[in-house]
Amino acid sequence: MNSLHLFLNRRVSRRLLTRVGAILALTALAALTTGAPANASDDKRQGGPGTIIFTVDVAEDFSLFTPTFVKPSDTQPERGSFFVTEGNIFPAGTIEGDGATFDPDSAGALGRWFCRGTHLVSAAEFPTSARAVHTAQLYLLPDESRSLATDGVEGNVPVLRALSGGTGVFRGYVGEQKQEMLGFNATGGVNLRVTFILRKAVR
Repeated sequence: MNSLHLFLNRRVSRRLLTRVGAILALTALAALTTGAPANASDDKRQGGPGTIIFTVDVAEDFSLFTPTFVKPSDTQPERGSFFVTEGNIFPAGTIEGDGATFDPDSAGALGRWFCRGTHLVSAAEFPTSARAVHTAQLYLLPDESRSLATDGVEGNVPVLRALSGGTGVFRGYVGEQKQEMLGFNATGGVNLRVTFILRKAVR
């Protein structure tokens, strides 16, 4: 992970989604509203009525990564350091390979991703650690009226996280989030592939 001075010296720049991106977002969200998976390849894994399984890609905008320091003398986040960050959510497969050149502000985003957490290792150890941070994530698809929240650890290996709640069409669902880190994008932020497995608990 880049040293801390890079975190603080980057200016935040956001671009509006193009019309094509907006159309893609509406199409995917319509699929979610009806309980169908956003990724057609997930269709065979549907668990029947009341179950939703879908996959999305997430690209963190590292210019928005804001950490705190455990000690005033620290030059990078260390174990115990808190942080907040965010990025965009895309249809599954949008990020190819590790996504090293991918721009989180690319057109076609489905919504916004927010993440707050605590470092379990130093920033320098982050790329090689299986449990690097403990976080709470919020997925806005595309806003607070249709959202999912999860909690768990993150690192450089696939992890399983608990679904802590949802709003709108996701209200009353329980389930899990499977997360895989693909790599680091053009801003230095993480690229993630996330699969939600949701089951209706309240009928």
